[in-house]
Amino acid sequence: MPLGSRSPSSQPNDKFRKEPAKDGEGNRKWLARLGDGDGVLLIGGTSLADFRLRVAQSALRDDMFPSYWSLAGILVGGGKFVSVPLGGHDISAVPKNNGVCELMLDDYDDPTRFPNIAVIRFAEVHENVSRDIDRLRRDRGIIDLAAMIPPWLAFIWGIKGASNPLLEGKGLPSSAFVETVFAMAGFEVTPGLSSASSCPEAMWQSAKWWTDFYKDTTARTTASVAKAGKGKSNPAVAMVPQGFFRIGQVSAAIIE
Repeated sequence: MPLGSRSPSSQPNDKFRKEPAKDGEGNRKWLARLGDGDGVLLIGGTSLADFRLRVAQSALRDDMFPSYWSLAGILVGGGKFVSVPLGGHDISAVPKNNGVCELMLDDYDDPTRFPNIAVIRFAEVHENVSRDIDRLRRDRGIIDLAAMIPPWLAFIWGIKGASNPLLEGKGLPSSAFVETVFAMAGFEVTPGLSSASSCPEAMWQSAKWWTDFYKDTTARTTASVAKAGKGKSNPAVAMVPQGFFRIGQVSAAIIE
């Protein structure tokens, strides 16, 4: 049980379910059918960069197998999600936007290029998610996501002397972004791992195996709301993670 072996739960989360695609259904239609309005999005690709990112995360697994995942983001509706990708965007905008980009789900539709995809909802209510995304985009003092990009590019490109950033406590920018947005609202999306080693694999394992942790967190949140009194809204309400996934490529491989 990689990473999950550190969890207090003995059984996987039955609210996080496998959902196969229908015949001829791409990722976009699959997401639209099941729900793409909000939640954490995980994607696993088949490019050389995706392969190296997936293998890099094996260092944090007990079995040393590569991860299914190479990118994390936050769904914002309208066929879009927000993330900190390592390529495919205007590098001149990185300093201004702290590496944060709005991406289109249509660009990740091809299940051959992106065979692994998941949506995880860690929050019943997360009213300030858009506000906190904007704060991270404007304020590198909260977390310098732009500074996290060069070590990962050096690793992906095989630059001499570049080691696996996770082994140096440098998380993947996309997952560090997601984790920070949720942390600003009081949510813990990777309870089994140091935040310095944030990665999509940790979010996957948290959703699958940390059920008891989230049950306790939800109980405390509910008690806090009740204590605050009726009629007072809470902009952030935790829950046991729910969601769905499809795994089209179990073993990491490059398809180009």
